[in-house]
Amino acid sequence: MKSYFKYKDENNTECFLELDEELYCERAIYKTKNNLTNTYLTIEHESFFLPEGNLKDSLEFMNYSSKEEFDILWKKSMIRFESNWNKLKMKYKIGEKIKTHILCFYPQGIISNFGEKFNAISNFKACEEKFGKEKMYPNNEMELIISDFDDINKIVQLKTN
Repeated sequence: MKSYFKYKDENNTECFLELDEELYCERAIYKTKNNLTNTYLTIEHESFFLPEGNLKDSLEFMNYSSKEEFDILWKKSMIRFESNWNKLKMKYKIGEKIKTHILCFYPQGIISNFGEKFNAISNFKACEEKFGKEKMYPNNEMELIISDFDDINKIVQLKTN
């Protein structure tokens, strides 16, 4: 079962976190005075990365939130990208091979860039089996197959075969 927390950082950014059962962050939303973004949209800006590691020791510094609050903010952070997302889904087809470059590793998989405004996600173990452990590092290129379009998270799901 997921749990939800929020806090303000030293820059007065409101941070909303979705944690898994082991208290690792799976998704985060960052609300500044002028912007609302999330960890699936803004990978390159290091202050908006997904927090690393187990957050058990940080819970005392956070407030409880709710799934409902998180989901509302997640949808709001995605609204301005809806048109571009629909264009991307028309441009690419399920089953199509694409070349990607690894951006980072999240608990839910490998986040990679394929030259579009949106990122892709693939299974770490499947990619490691296909490409080898020595190829699992940022900027490495992989050719993968589109398996689905995740409309909630605006991310392209990839598979190895």
